[in-house]
Amino acid sequence: MARIEPDETLCPSAPGAPGALVIGVVNSDGSVCYVRDRLMVTADFLEIARQRGIPEQRFRFSSPCQQGACGQWANNRCSLPERLASLVPAEELSKGLPRCAIRGQCRWFAQSGAPACRICPVVSTRQRTLADAEHPAMRMDPSS
Repeated sequence: MARIEPDETLCPSAPGAPGALVIGVVNSDGSVCYVRDRLMVTADFLEIARQRGIPEQRFRFSSPCQQGACGQWANNRCSLPERLASLVPAEELSKGLPRCAIRGQCRWFAQSGAPACRICPVVSTRQRTLADAEHPAMRMDPSS
């Protein structure tokens, strides 16, 4: 199982995999309720979670930022915070910062600060191809 180092930059919207962290639970409305402490994902956890559907649609995972190996990486940064900010309702952007177990290591926070934290609870990770994606931001070309 992978070990997450204390100084490692973490993606707050990663796929579920052994060694990743559970950082939240996805509510029925799609928003995320964050857990107080990081919970390390095990193969057993994922096996049980898959019995009830796609884990990424029920939990929010975090793992080390993959930078250039990630399809969301563009212009030497994660493109998601800026791309998603325009799609988030204005009332979400005026809320206080959510509790977060990874803020000190979060790629989005390090890159975009508090505005990224305010959009984070309304972002859910989906494991689909770009052609199948429902979210408009996920159909955008990350190189643009």
